[in-house]
Amino acid sequence: MREELRHIDLIDKHLTGRLNDDEKREVERLLDEDEEFVKELEIFKQIYKGIEWKEDVKLRAKLDLLYADYKESREQKPKGLYRRLIIYSGAAAACIILGTLFYLFRSKGEGPIINDTPHVVDADSIQKQAEDSVILEKNNTQITDKEDLSEDEWDGNPQDEIQFAFSDGKSVPAESIRMVKQPSPLSYSFDGQQLVLYGDSGISGLQLQIGKDKAGEYYLKYGDKLFNLTTSPERNKLKEVQEGYTFGEVQDENVQVKVMPLMENSLPYSGFTVSVRENASVDKNYFFLEQDGKKHLVIDANMNSDSVSVIVVSKSEGNSYYLIHNNALYPLNIDATENTPLEEIDFAKNNETRMFMDRPSFPVRVYQIIF
Repeated sequence: MREELRHIDLIDKHLTGRLNDDEKREVERLLDEDEEFVKELEIFKQIYKGIEWKEDVKLRAKLDLLYADYKESREQKPKGLYRRLIIYSGAAAACIILGTLFYLFRSKGEGPIINDTPHVVDADSIQKQAEDSVILEKNNTQITDKEDLSEDEWDGNPQDEIQFAFSDGKSVPAESIRMVKQPSPLSYSFDGQQLVLYGDSGISGLQLQIGKDKAGEYYLKYGDKLFNLTTSPERNKLKEVQEGYTFGEVQDENVQVKVMPLMENSLPYSGFTVSVRENASVDKNYFFLEQDGKKHLVIDANMNSDSVSVIVVSKSEGNSYYLIHNNALYPLNIDATENTPLEEIDFAKNNETRMFMDRPSFPVRVYQIIF
């Protein structure tokens, strides 16, 4: 089995152009000396063509989820190790599975084809064994053991479409999936010289006025409301002052105001998970899958998963979804279940997208305030 796996790995690297010098020499030797290797190589070339034809992007994403379930179950249920399909990385996983189909078709004198409902068998055997099969019903990516099914549900043959894919995606950290409510309550931090505002990224200097009373206390007027400013490095909620007041003469003092972008007022969001495909195509695409009633966003683009953020803007009229990668902004459609292009938009496109921009601080004059 180890020798077979080594050949699969070599073939995979050979077909994807990832061989090192030693591996290239080994492939050349096998091509010269091993007729079975030559036959296997030809078979897997056809497999790869079939994979491309079957739109492997969605298949790969499906297996990402399967592989995560497998690893979790392996940690929690060691005894079930041999009841799981051991998933190897990249295209080698499909070769193990699809290679069986090709050998079966060849034994019948037929050419290799792609079947929508293949029997998925254990990685250590080319014969179908019910105990080691992974059953995956259509629209359900949950791995199921035979022991988890009632006797009347188990017959060793899946009745619905079996789907499988490659485990080549990398999860986006949970803290990079965020939600922000709009409108949000205003909060601030103030050190006596700089006022940092959170909650409304569209605030302009014309909407703000800062006052200082005879006791040296600062106040912020925003719109038609007045708020007390406590000098503190901590982030605090703005508390409205209900007393009557008037603004007097301008003082020889400025306060620098920094309005924070929308991201700074966000909280972790667990409504869906996100993964980025490794070895993605040049084109940037995305789609949503659903597993166990929870959505999963798949980014099919050459992006570093650690540099990806996904933001949900929650509004009374409906949510908006955005992907941010480095300095690029992409709107997302939560209902996109097919491969959909990622189309970059300018941060200044509209009032909502402008709230993602990092704005420079600006000075605001301080006035005398009288109560």
